[in-house]
Amino acid sequence: MAAPQNVTIEHLNGNWILNKELSSETDPILKLQKVPWLIRKAFAFATIYMKIQQYPIKDSEASQPSTKIDCIQTATGGLSGTTEEYVLDWELASHTDYFYGTVQGRCRFIHGATGKDGVIRPEFELQTATQSAEIKQFLRGEIELDWTKSPGFLVETQDGISDDRTPGLWVHTFVRNEKSGWTAEQVWGFEMIGGSRYYSRRVVIMTTKGQFICGRIVFDFVDF
Repeated sequence: MAAPQNVTIEHLNGNWILNKELSSETDPILKLQKVPWLIRKAFAFATIYMKIQQYPIKDSEASQPSTKIDCIQTATGGLSGTTEEYVLDWELASHTDYFYGTVQGRCRFIHGATGKDGVIRPEFELQTATQSAEIKQFLRGEIELDWTKSPGFLVETQDGISDDRTPGLWVHTFVRNEKSGWTAEQVWGFEMIGGSRYYSRRVVIMTTKGQFICGRIVFDFVDF
């Protein structure tokens, strides 16, 4: 189900289901992240549910409150659930679960910039160690997985307000697994797919050996 207009990058609260038909094939991505074969196979056949809780939090060391996003995932087929917690302050934080192991990551809201073609796209400093210009182009929504031109992300305004200084609003995340030797960088936003508005995450996984894979994760909105 497409996301309603009142569900935005600042207000992701609700229940979601991973749309496997619109998402990239997950097994190559999980394999590069060294997720065990049995877990990958269980994931392939499971229905993945996600409850998102997004709310402001106070940080004693910051002058402005931060935003916290809790993604509580459950699944069918006996696959254990996980909870991913994101504090959008760009501070390093550690997380451990059975799926990805121990990772360190950080995340933040980002705004956009108007390109030479007049299109507003997310702007950020790429954290993935790569010389491939296509990786950032994909994450920004300039190109699709086959490197063809993409209409990209919709421009979400900040609480209904956007101006020339800070156009658009997205989420940017970066995590690193030192033990397994990979990084994952994502940009979250909304895209029009097949004429409907969907919550999507564009992601690139890269290993310390320079192998990488790009993908798009798409979610169906269920209810609040």
